[in-house]
Amino acid sequence: MRLLAILFGAVLGVIVGIASTYVTLRDLAPVDTIQTGAWKGWPRAGTPDEDPYSRAMLARTGELALGSSEGLKLLARTDDAGGALSGRCRYTVTGQLPAARLWTLTVESDQGANLPPPSRGARAIGSDQIVRNADGSFTVALAPSPQPGNWLSTEGSASIRLAARLYDTTARTVTVLTDFSVPSINKEACP
Repeated sequence: MRLLAILFGAVLGVIVGIASTYVTLRDLAPVDTIQTGAWKGWPRAGTPDEDPYSRAMLARTGELALGSSEGLKLLARTDDAGGALSGRCRYTVTGQLPAARLWTLTVESDQGANLPPPSRGARAIGSDQIVRNADGSFTVALAPSPQPGNWLSTEGSASIRLAARLYDTTARTVTVLTDFSVPSINKEACP
């Protein structure tokens, strides 16, 4: 009877351990996360100080982290109101990104995969090609159909995420308590 209880406890412990690890690793931000608005980032990703859960999440998804001397990646899966980003809706991304020598803004699948090229428009835009407002900020439309000004196509995708990659930036030195400038993401319309 005692051996059966020990065996049951061991099996239960293994099942709970595997389930809790799975839940932790499927989350967008397991441990080392900074968040401002809808944007999340991991300043220690790709460094020797990276936490083991973040390392395991990257191994599971196959994504590559930017190294500490390369830059920082920020991800948004929701708009500022907390609604999941949908490729069927129209959003306005307005503001500025942290200072960087170069940055890119990319529409990806919600799992991080590249989307097939759209019939019109582009899936990414860079700081070297964006049209800025008079105050230095920018406005980018995310929509499945063409929009005036800066526009990223979400055509043919249901669930999306937005990735901002900051190259050669000091934003990697931020802490959880630091507030840095990120653009707002606002839903304009949804069919």
